[in-house]
Amino acid sequence: MKILHETILTHPQQNIEKYTLENGQGFSVSFLNLGGTITSIMAPDKNGNFENVVLAYDHAEQYIENPYYLGALIGRVAGRVPNAELGPYRLEANEGEHHLHGGPHGFHQVFWNVKTVEHEDAAEVILTHFSRDGEGGYPGNLEVQVTYRLDCDNTFTIDYEARSDKDTWLNLTNHAYFNLSADSGRDVLNHSLTMKSDAIAEFDDDSIPTGKWIRAKETPFDLKTGKLLREAAESDHEQIIKVGNGFDHLFLFEQSELNQVSVEEQESGRKMVVQTTDPAAVIYMANKMDTDHPLKPGQATGPYAAICIETQRIPESLLIPGLPTHKLAAHEAYRSRTSFTFGLI
Repeated sequence: MKILHETILTHPQQNIEKYTLENGQGFSVSFLNLGGTITSIMAPDKNGNFENVVLAYDHAEQYIENPYYLGALIGRVAGRVPNAELGPYRLEANEGEHHLHGGPHGFHQVFWNVKTVEHEDAAEVILTHFSRDGEGGYPGNLEVQVTYRLDCDNTFTIDYEARSDKDTWLNLTNHAYFNLSADSGRDVLNHSLTMKSDAIAEFDDDSIPTGKWIRAKETPFDLKTGKLLREAAESDHEQIIKVGNGFDHLFLFEQSELNQVSVEEQESGRKMVVQTTDPAAVIYMANKMDTDHPLKPGQATGPYAAICIETQRIPESLLIPGLPTHKLAAHEAYRSRTSFTFGLI
């Protein structure tokens, strides 16, 4: 196990540094100190070819703005906050009148502090950030720690920890865009997705939750036995059409200690299993992705170029009592874990 480090871009505020975790099987994960942004996951296909299975920009400068949030850590609150209001607090709006993915100065724009640790059976990097009271409109001085860990079994794990000195809201995730066909240029419509979820959050025309849940059974959202993403893209379900003909929805897991999402792509033979302690995940098929921001040569681009699996807590709990909340009490510990294990079908 080893960790590589290099400066990829000098920047007036702080240089953009790239870190790469490698195991002895040739599997690796690369990310930046800017936004904790994952730029590469090199995983083998059925023929033993290692390729990058996450989307990446073609130029390092593009990560400064990162309009797609490619691979970035998202916070304080992932998803949309209607009218940029949380209780009495007014947040920074960055999607019309709404607040999206922590606002224009969210964690995806932060230069994280980085500490590397090499073990015999794993390599890990600890990223820390101090978010001041009032930053982005959120209450509380917040200390955040995110640990990236790669082991010998091609499992990449993200541990999230945080604590605030005031009651606040927190919903952390990572926004990596996965395409298991890698550099083939193929989209993800022939990827198969399997997860145990009974319901999704209903959205209005602005993708804002209405406070209602739609039962997944006998709809395109029923993924318990697995479905090709093509079925969602071609569905005439009202919720599918509203978000650009595909998934861009929060799925509520059947609650257990460890929830799971599986993605497979037959032609490459790759499989990814996502396991999380979080109660929900937003599944996004890049329905609204444009071609204005160049990606690495060979990668798919535009709609359906990739799939995001944004494990998280449930912002809709503000509207529906009884659900696991993303409100964090003062001095309470926030902890969650999500792992990504790569193998072959």
